[in-house]
Amino acid sequence: MNVLIIGGGISGTAAGIALSRVGVPARIVEARSPAQAAGGAFLAVAPNGVAALHTLGLHDLMDQAGGIAVPEIWFHNAAGDQIGHLQARGTDGASPTCLVRRGALQHELLGAARAVGVEITFGARLVDLCQGGQDVTAVFDDGRTVTADLVLGCDGVHSTTRRLALPTAPSPRYTGVLDCGAWTATGSLPDTTGQRMVWGRRAFFGYVTDRGTTYWFSNLAQAQEPRRGELDALDGPGWLSRLRQLHGADPAPVPQILAAADSVLGVWSIYDLPNLATWHTGRVCLLGDAAHAASPSAGQGASLALEDAAVLAMCLRDLPSPQEAFARFEQLRKPRAERVVAMGRRIGDRKIPSPAAAWLRDRLLPLFLRLGARQAREQYAYRIDWHDTLGPPPETPHRSG
Repeated sequence: MNVLIIGGGISGTAAGIALSRVGVPARIVEARSPAQAAGGAFLAVAPNGVAALHTLGLHDLMDQAGGIAVPEIWFHNAAGDQIGHLQARGTDGASPTCLVRRGALQHELLGAARAVGVEITFGARLVDLCQGGQDVTAVFDDGRTVTADLVLGCDGVHSTTRRLALPTAPSPRYTGVLDCGAWTATGSLPDTTGQRMVWGRRAFFGYVTDRGTTYWFSNLAQAQEPRRGELDALDGPGWLSRLRQLHGADPAPVPQILAAADSVLGVWSIYDLPNLATWHTGRVCLLGDAAHAASPSAGQGASLALEDAAVLAMCLRDLPSPQEAFARFEQLRKPRAERVVAMGRRIGDRKIPSPAAAWLRDRLLPLFLRLGARQAREQYAYRIDWHDTLGPPPETPHRSG
């Protein structure tokens, strides 16, 4: 068996590494250039995501990527009052969420994939898929074709693989929120004990300060969905000026962080993905955001992708046919992923400013956080035992009319 992976981001590189663990050769083709693929700001890898890295044999990868432990989250309102607190540790109490620069994580995953023999090609965009009885041929925009036994779509929320293989699948949903962020030298600010979240008067702000550098992001509401590519050409200084205006009346140190900033790494529309009827067809299967994109508000996108990679490799290892492996993978992963997508949607909706909603939120947030803490503990506790042997999904009991 040989596998073609479409997409060389976190999901695709992790899939290549996982397949190598079960003796399946894999090749990755990524549409973007290496520099583009390493773009972005930073992200969180939750305790369950760190555990998935360990399952893949990547025990030191977060340290190598410069991950910052974020063991708790503090919530503040627009007046600066603390209105909530949430633990971001694993059930063992010792495994915190880690904040990591996306480019650094990507660099380490690419290196780990190459080290186990995964071939990686950049700058070739998928334009067609032709499934035969025993293989799949992928056609790329530079004229090359690649034939493989299986194709894995790891190409993100706007997945071309999904559009070609599952043409009736729903499109990603724009959530009405834009995201932007950067890291900024703020030597005078003390380190934070965890992550700080601020419901500002006109936008939402989050930050972590570590050894003189503040990692920050802003979420702001915009009802009109930007056109694809529109945000790529934004005027950085102009956008930073807009952020300073939006957050100018927010509590310290938010205005000070933005005053020190000299750039914005990017502005991105936030999407999630309505529940798909299926993640696979024939010899093609979707992983990561291509199958179940969640809002970044859930803090689980990268972690779910890492889990997907390990579980799918186990399914291909243990089940006799790709179709059975894909069905088992979906049966194991779909309910969990859909719960995270729904949670991210609820959290993201609360970030859209409203004076009435803010009054209610300040009073109900402790209750929401108690419920959220239970959900977080369940998510953080998820572990993959590489030594398990997977069987086919249990049969649904037949009910007579």
